[in-house]
Formats: sequence, C-alpha cells, structure tokens
Amino acid sequence: MKTDRTKFTKAAAALVLMALPATLVHHAEASSHMDAPLITLDPAANTTDVYAFLTERDGAKYLQVALSVYPHEEPGIGPNKYNFDDNVLYQIFLSLGDDLPAGRDTIAYQFEFKTAYKNDATILQSYLGVVADIDDASQNLTQTYTVTKVTDSGSTVLGTGIVPPNNQGIATPKYNVGDDGTNPARPGVADASALDTYTKQSIANLANGYRSFAPQREDGFYGDVQAVFDLLQLRTGVGNTFDSQGGYNVHTIALEIPVSELGGDQQVVGVYSTTSRRAMRVLSNTADPALTGDWVQVGRQGNPLFAEALVGIKDKDLYNRTKPETDAVNFAQYAEEPELAALINAIVFGGSEVAPTTGRTDLAGIFIPDLIKVDLSTGPARLAGGGSDDSGYSRMSVFGGDVLTSTVQAGLPGFPAGTIPGGWPNGRRFGDDVIDIAVTAVISDLRTDPLVIRSADGIDNLSANDAIYNKVFPYAGTPHNGRNYAHNPVASDSPLINFSARGYVGVGDDVLIGGFIVRGDAPVTVLMRAQGPSLTAFGVEGALQDTVIELYRDGVLIGSNDDWQDSQRADIEASGYAPMDPRESAWIQSLTSGAYTTIVRGKNGSTGVGIVESFLVD
Repeated sequence: MKTDRTKFTKAAAALVLMALPATLVHHAEASSHMDAPLITLDPAANTTDVYAFLTERDGAKYLQVALSVYPHEEPGIGPNKYNFDDNVLYQIFLSLGDDLPAGRDTIAYQFEFKTAYKNDATILQSYLGVVADIDDASQNLTQTYTVTKVTDSGSTVLGTGIVPPNNQGIATPKYNVGDDGTNPARPGVADASALDTYTKQSIANLANGYRSFAPQREDGFYGDVQAVFDLLQLRTGVGNTFDSQGGYNVHTIALEIPVSELGGDQQVVGVYSTTSRRAMRVLSNTADPALTGDWVQVGRQGNPLFAEALVGIKDKDLYNRTKPETDAVNFAQYAEEPELAALINAIVFGGSEVAPTTGRTDLAGIFIPDLIKVDLSTGPARLAGGGSDDSGYSRMSVFGGDVLTSTVQAGLPGFPAGTIPGGWPNGRRFGDDVIDIAVTAVISDLRTDPLVIRSADGIDNLSANDAIYNKVFPYAGTPHNGRNYAHNPVASDSPLINFSARGYVGVGDDVLIGGFIVRGDAPVTVLMRAQGPSLTAFGVEGALQDTVIELYRDGVLIGSNDDWQDSQRADIEASGYAPMDPRESAWIQSLTSGAYTTIVRGKNGSTGVGIVESFLVD
C-alpha cells in the first residue's frame, strides 16, 4: 500500500545531500554524553538537546540552532545557582556539502564564558536586590561570553554577549506574568516586542547578521522518560500522565545563522554540538584548580534519543568522545539492529514481531552519521507556541501531515516533487514530539515499497510541553519561576491521541494510510473519518470527490464505510465529528488495546487529495 504519508517518511530517511566541500582540523577528544555514565557526573557539560530549524525574517532565511545543557535545573535553588561553566568549551558544528555524508565538520561556533561578581564578599551570590535591567547593580553574578566562528581558513570573533539572570522570582520579576515575581513565568509570544525585558536586553547582535542568546530557559523537551526506562511499562488512562522534564529549567545557547553565511539555501546542512574540558586538572589545598592542556571532548549531542535509546552502555562514553565521522564504524550496528525494537515487540506488543529488528538501513539513514539534517531550500518551518501554533504544524512532523517542499531533494515517485518532513528528522523544532516520532519510526518499516507505517502517536501518554514556546528568537520558553512552578504537570491524559494526516489518494495500492495505537485495559470508542469533497471549500485543489475508509488490525479488515450517512448517522452527529459532505466516510467502533491502520481509497477508482483522521469519542 502506498501513501503520501509513507513516502514523506521515506524521504526523511533518504535526504539528498548537496555539495560544498570543506574540512576542519580536529582537536583532542575524550568521553561522555547525555545519559551516558561519565557525563552524568558533569552537569555543566552535559548536553541535553540540540535544535535546528529554518526560519525567515524580512525576506531572509536563517538557520536557528540551539544547544541545551545542565539537565533538571531546579528553579530558584540557592545560594549557588546553575550557570555556564567558564572551564567548558561549548561548540555547535555544521557539516556542509561533501562533509555532510561523511560526518565531517565544516564550521564550528565556539562559546566561551567568563564569570564576574560585583561583590564577592557577600553570601548573596546572584542578586543584591530586584534586577530591573540585565547587569544592573542588583545582578551580582554576571556572565559574559565570546562567540567565535572557526573554519579551515581560520577563526573569526563574531562578537560578545551577556547572560541574563536566572529566574529566581521576586528578584527577577520581569520574567513573570505582569512583571510580578510571585506569578508564574510568562508564556511564549509570537512578536519580539512582547518578549520579557531581560530576554530582549540580552539578545546579542553579532557580526555579519548573526544573533546569539545564552540564558537559563525552561526545558523544551517533554516525555515520560521514567516510564520508558522503567521496563517500558507505559502509563495509560485519564489523568495518569507524567512529564519528566516538567517544571525544570536548562541552560541554552541559541544562535541565529544567516543562510547567506553558509553559501546559500540550495543545500542540506548537518548540525550537532559538543562540550569540552581541558585535558588536565590539578587540585591543590592552597589554590584554585589549575587547568592545562588541549581541549578534550566530553559530551556530544546530535539527533534526539540516539545515544540514550539505541547505543549500548559499553559504547555510550565512546559516543561522547568521538566525532560523527566515525559513527559508521562505531555505532551503525545500533541503528541497523536496534535493541529497542526487540524490547517494544516483547513488552508493548506481547511478543509479536511487529517492529523489524534487523537490517534497519532506514534508521541508519537518519542516525548515521548522527547529525540533525536541515534542508535550507524549503520555506520556513511551522512553529509551535506564541499563543497559537502555526497553521499546519504537527508535533508528529510528517506523521501528522506536517510537510515542506524542497528544491534540492527530488522526492519520491508518485508524490509531489520534493516533499519532506516539516519537523524532525528534517531539523528539530521546539515542540517536536521526538519520543512518539522515534517510536513510530522504530515500529514501522521504512525500507519497503510500499512502506509499512504503524503510528506511535501518544505512546507515552503525553502530547505537549508544560510551557509555551516562543515563536520568535530565541524560541525556547521563559525559564520557570523559582517561586511559582510545578513539576511534572499533566499535559495529556488520553488513551488515544486524536490523529490526522493529509495526502494524495491514487489508484490501486496508492492509497492514504493513517495509524494509531489504543492503550489501556478498557475498550475505547473511536471515530474514524475520511474527508475529501469538503476540502474544496477550504481552497484545496484536486480534492478527492468520494471517499471509502477501511480499518485494519494485524492486516485483517475489521470495518469500513463509504458514505457516513448510510449507517450510524445519529451517533456520528452526536460525536461532534460528522463529516461536512455526505460523500465522505466515517464510522464509530469500540476498540481494544492494540495498533490499528486506517486506509482511505477513492470510490470507483477516483483520485485526489484526502484527509484521514481518528478521534476518541468517549
């Protein structure tokens, strides 16, 4: 069975790489990464997430990149605060042209920090009073940083910046609603003029059109990590949700890169980050530690979840001390034969061989080398946050029908030319549900034609971050208020997350496929819907004019519908999800726990654009 949705996914694993040759001279390397044994002992160098996505402002394109470190910062802790480490070299790398498939570095952006106190004799480490403006007399601890661009041709200092204070509460009122330190942190905004005072003041304008920002921010990753690593015993049921990062902050380095600085937009670039420390640290009981030697890599981060969920324990520290150019030798086996697939089969699917466990060249295409790949030729990425997500945005990226059109990637036969994912694994945006996307990829089979897609939408019972992102630079959300916050707030409580995908319906096996998973012990009532004719009223050209929808479980047809008014009309209308046109399809069915596939066909061989959806109705 072929669908736009499956081909979008295949495009995600087979990016066409453009050429722009260059290399970097590498420095000494050694040890560790997020959720690897050694780096957990070094939180200031512990990378948590990397983000990379394309935006547009005033007719110019920008590559947005961000690196977060210092996991699980407790808001408002004292007397000492979480800060960037003056003795860590933070780097964001880009791979361009021929360097991309090889995993080689083309450009490095280095961030080095320096800490100073206005009064180091006081116990009031960070604040001497209420901070009205960054670096005023009340901000006792101040960090500054230098941004340096490094290529084979040499290094260039792009500029300097200042780190705003952490969000303590009363001492830092302007981070919070109504500029009141007793209120929660401000939600994200869609207009730069609405950013809080500290954020606006600390966005640094660098040389050549770059901008940088290096503050404390709320942790933009969301997921029930505890349940995932608790023998995959996933939570289910209403109210039984858990956001492992909810209410915590991180420290984030954000860099806005003009695409013109990269040689133009007709290319795909790769992004990853590292942290490094000096090779030798000598302790003394009469002086501060002495740091000498070359910079030595201690942390690395590329795509989300690769080192955490795929790489074996014995190689996690190896991952952190090596570069992506060695990934094919060191780590390809973990992508091609993922233990996670076998565990999901055993625990989630009751021993059924649902997820392919060997020969996973599709996963290797995403993770090897471990670079977040961003197509610069598309329009800007759709973003979450700012009070209202962009139209067409889906946290499930391609699996939710959120796609972009590339001019440097050909696309696949039978689909609109150049169609690629709108989010991860084409870049990674704040809001991408990387757990659900990754598990969907693992349990699906993206090697076949037709592809086999099994949706894991809602697999961890969580579908939203606990805070609202910004839709303008720096995009990451406001740091949680140390005086007013909550950990692990509920963001989703459904045994099934409503699903929608749009695509082209052709003839024969060229159909539109959707999928969803029902979890929990109790049956749930689900409405399946296919729309086509009604799309014309919304400006969709070539809409499918008559739909037929089918539901499968384990390859067995368990229900279908042609015209929704022919049966269950009263129940469908009462659900609130009745189609707008009588030629469209829908029906309601009670379903037990398991994975389901919905297929939309055109009646009598008709073709066109359609939408397949599923909704929980009880």
